Amino acid sequence: MASYGVILDLDGTLAYTLDDITTAVNNMLNKLGYKTRTKAEVLKFINNGAKELVRRALPKAVQDVEFIVDSALDVYGQEYAKCYLEKTHLYDGIYKELKELRDAGIKLAVLSNKQDEFVKNVIYTLFDKKFFNFVQGNSSELPAKPDPTSSLYICKQMGVKPQNCIFVGDSDVDVRTAQNAEMISIGVLWGYREESVLKEAGVDFTTENPTDLKEIILELIEKKKQEQKKK
Repeated sequence: MASYGVILDLDGTLAYTLDDITTAVNNMLNKLGYKTRTKAEVLKFINNGAKELVRRALPKAVQDVEFIVDSALDVYGQEYAKCYLEKTHLYDGIYKELKELRDAGIKLAVLSNKQDEFVKNVIYTLFDKKFFNFVQGNSSELPAKPDPTSSLYICKQMGVKPQNCIFVGDSDVDVRTAQNAEMISIGVLWGYREESVLKEAGVDFTTENPTDLKEIILELIEKKKQEQKKK
């Protein structure tokens, strides 16, 4: 019998993390003597991993100076470690609906461009440690989204074929990740990017709340099951 899975983004999909990210960015900028950023600015900088977040937060004059970016990234990591769970919280209803999917036998995983250490710490704090079948953040071993390598690696670890896996996220980066891995994409509208951004990227489905997300996933998996029965 075929297995079915769902890979979910973290920031803006499972949990609201923007306040703590903004705090860490501004603490970094303060320590380095640079002008701080508004939350709206930080929101525009996220989705491509911590290094790109830091690069975009720095003044334009130094954004291409790699040793400055790398040094700032170290400071950001130190600052984020102090505050990453102060205001971060799950979106309402997400735990309940994902638990119902898990209880239905659907395998669940997390894939984020946030540093792997922080991804695991956040997930294992906000969820039971065994809630997900696999949790993966950005690391030196695997390329960041939208490269499909990490998604395909997760599928292999879960024993799920990519065509039987659905990718859920809140950004165009997540949509492109799904496309590159040849997975169905679902864009959540409670996250960090506008619906127009998701649609422009070619998202397959969008959803406004976790209950609808669950129903879409169940319908898609049932449809796949019926198609595979006919083969």
